[in-house]
Amino acid sequence: MKINRLLFAITLALSPVLSPAEDGKDLFAAATTGKLERVQALLAQGIDVNSKIEQDRTPLMAASFNGNLRVIKLLLGYGADVNLADKLGSTALSDAVLFGNAEAVKLLIVAGANVNAADIQNATILDKAKKIGRADIIKLLEDAGAKVAEAPAESDAATDTGAQPDTQPATEDKPSDPKP
Repeated sequence: MKINRLLFAITLALSPVLSPAEDGKDLFAAATTGKLERVQALLAQGIDVNSKIEQDRTPLMAASFNGNLRVIKLLLGYGADVNLADKLGSTALSDAVLFGNAEAVKLLIVAGANVNAADIQNATILDKAKKIGRADIIKLLEDAGAKVAEAPAESDAATDTGAQPDTQPATEDKPSDPKP
């Protein structure tokens, strides 16, 4: 009997060493693979619903990219921020659009996702939807007020290169007076 208690105490003492602490990476992995029960268990342990991995990707982005509707709903229920962006400017909504899941897009819009968010290349979510050609998603976005990215005006382009627009009237070149 004493041996069993001793083995139990040793096992209990070594358990943190044998199983590393769970963190945001575990939550991201569970959200990516759609493991609803695992996501719920990690959130119940207190793992931050908005935890980020490399490139500032969140579990909501992972679930949205993979179209895991049940996981998206769960993360939103725990207060996931729908408008966080990764280092490239992608959001959960832009990921859902790229996956092509209209139901995920609807969920995120209803949760308050910014339909006019743009990535670091100034491509809006609507631009991405039009690129993949999903009419149902384009309609959802447009109905929610999404706009395409505006091309920079020519005057902005001229200013960016340092060139100034010519404001002087055109005149013929006259030879300069020779100096004595």
